[in-house]
Amino acid sequence: MHSTFRKAARWLAPFALAALSAGANAQQTVTMRIAHAMPTTHGYHVWAEKFRDDLKALVGNRIDVRIFPNAQLGKETEYIEGMKLGTIDGTIFGRHGQIDPRLDVLNLPMIYRDDAHVDAVLRQNKPIQQRLDQIMYDKGVKVLGWGELGFRHVTTRSTPVRKASDLKGVDIRIPTVDPWIVAFKAWGANPTPIDFAELYSALQQGVVKAQENPPEIIFTSKFYEVQKYLNLTSHANIPPQMVLARAYWEKLPKDLQDAVMKAAASSRDFQVKGTREANARLISELEKKGMTVVRDVDRASFEAGALESYAKSEAKIGKDLIDAVRNTR
Repeated sequence: MHSTFRKAARWLAPFALAALSAGANAQQTVTMRIAHAMPTTHGYHVWAEKFRDDLKALVGNRIDVRIFPNAQLGKETEYIEGMKLGTIDGTIFGRHGQIDPRLDVLNLPMIYRDDAHVDAVLRQNKPIQQRLDQIMYDKGVKVLGWGELGFRHVTTRSTPVRKASDLKGVDIRIPTVDPWIVAFKAWGANPTPIDFAELYSALQQGVVKAQENPPEIIFTSKFYEVQKYLNLTSHANIPPQMVLARAYWEKLPKDLQDAVMKAAASSRDFQVKGTREANARLISELEKKGMTVVRDVDRASFEAGALESYAKSEAKIGKDLIDAVRNTR
C-alpha cells in the first residue's frame, strides 16, 4: 500500500469508527470524508464544496462534510480500497472501470450522440442509469451522481479532420484504452503511446502530429501553441462520479440518506452546467489563441470504426449493456 495512504489509514481509522457509529443516532454529527486527487482549483473540488454547502443547508450540522483535495489521502487508484477499509467515506474520481469492467461501456468511442444522450443515460434515473448504479452498489459503492468532464476532441498539426478518413496515416497520441486503440486504427490513424507529461514536447517536435482531450486540457496544456486545428469530433465523454462507500451509506439514517441524495442531485447539476459552459467558453478562447475550429465534423463517418471497437469489447462489457447505452433516448 502506498506510504501516504498507509499513514492516512492509521490516523483516520479512529474517526471512521466514530463516524459510522454516529449514524445510529440521527441527532449526532456524522463525519463524511470526501477525498479527491485534484487541486482546489479543479472542478472536482468545486463540486465537492457545492455538495457540502447544499447538504448543510438541508441538515445543518448533522453531517460534517470534510473535503481532502490534492491526493492528501492517497492516489485515485487507492480510493476504492480506502472506502472498503473505512479510511475514507467517499470520493470524486473517474475510475468506474476499476470498480467493474462492465462500466467501461461509458468510455467507449462514439457511444454518446450528444449532451442530451449523456444526460439520458446518467442523470434522469432511467433503467440504464439504475442498472449502472446497481452494478456499482453490488461492488460496494453508492453512486451519488455522475458528473461531466466534457466531450473529447482531436487536435491536429497540419490537416483538418472533417471525417474519419482524414485521420488516415496520422500519428496521434491517445490513452492506452483498448477500445480507443481499435477505433483509431479502424479510422486509419496510427495510435502512439506517449506519457501525457511528454505530450507537449512530442507535438512540438513532430513525434506525433495529433492528440485528443477535452477543451480544458487542450487550453491549460497550451496545445494551441503546437496544434493548428481543433476538430470537434466529440468522440468520447468519460464521466467522473461522486460516490460513497456502501457500508458508510447503509449506516446513515433514512432521512439523512434522502438529504444526501437531494444535495448530490443539485451539486451534480451545478457541476455539469458549469463544465459545459466552461468548455464552450474555452473553445472560443482556443479560437482566439489562433486555432482553427472545425465544427462541420461528419460524426457518422466514425461509426464503422466505433462498431468494430464495440464488437471487440462485448466479451468484457456485454453486448446488451452496450446496446442499452446506445439505444437510450
